[in-house]
Amino acid sequence: MVDMTSVINEIKEKFKIIGRTEELKQIILAHAVGKNILLEGNVGVGKTTLAKAIAEYYSTNGSDSSNSTFYRVDCSEELLPHNLVGYFEPPLVIAKGYEEDSYKYGPLALAMINGGCLFINEINRMPENTQNSLLTALDEGILKIPKLKTIKAHKDFFVVATQNPAAHVGVTVLGEALIDRFVWINLDYQSPEEEIQIIKQEAKIDSEKIAKISQSIIQTTRETVSIRRGSSIRGAIDLATLISQYDNSDNSSNWVEAAVMALYNKIELEDGLTQSKKEIITSIVLAVLNKSDFQ
Repeated sequence: MVDMTSVINEIKEKFKIIGRTEELKQIILAHAVGKNILLEGNVGVGKTTLAKAIAEYYSTNGSDSSNSTFYRVDCSEELLPHNLVGYFEPPLVIAKGYEEDSYKYGPLALAMINGGCLFINEINRMPENTQNSLLTALDEGILKIPKLKTIKAHKDFFVVATQNPAAHVGVTVLGEALIDRFVWINLDYQSPEEEIQIIKQEAKIDSEKIAKISQSIIQTTRETVSIRRGSSIRGAIDLATLISQYDNSDNSSNWVEAAVMALYNKIELEDGLTQSKKEIITSIVLAVLNKSDFQ
């Protein structure tokens, strides 16, 4: 039986994770029963941070931690099966034939051989033919490499994957056969209180006021009807970092300038608006600064 509280606290302390107790509990439970994990959430909710923490924690706390390793794959439409599994190097095949020394193992094969975690970032950007390369590895713990051998997965092999919601541009729907081999865990935006702590930690600031204003600004972008996708906490961290460099962090013009710089590329507007991003960000900043809490 896993000591859930102890493991959660250890992971939080080691990887400086604020909040996410419930999500960590779900992840630890899934791993304890040998399930592959799929984390889904909007850009900037901390999927990669949490996945890396879990992957690195278990890849160094396996039954044979001296050999356990962390392997990462960043997906795109250009990721082909051989990038995941491996390939024979033509010059070596000519010289030695189809032997072990001629083959360059990919991250999937290495993770299965050595144990530890295969971390797949944004798995729903992976082409369908590449997705198919994962099926037997996830289902049966077996990977067949033609002309070489069949790999049986090390007992410490596991997979943590992340994906953005299907509404995001550039993603594809995972095949039913593949998604059936994961358990699903959702990550939403964290509470304002937790986000304020994260802003202070990541922006390396002590000012509670700057952290609160920055959080309130990004929170407002998520609630504004003219904005299709509001800012993640990355926007608040960038904003807090920038505004803390001004001589006068109480000056509204400084806040507007810093906010436009920090948030311009982190929000998406609804179609057909007459206002520009800069105008909308400016309105949000001034409205937040005019709140009595921040006077």
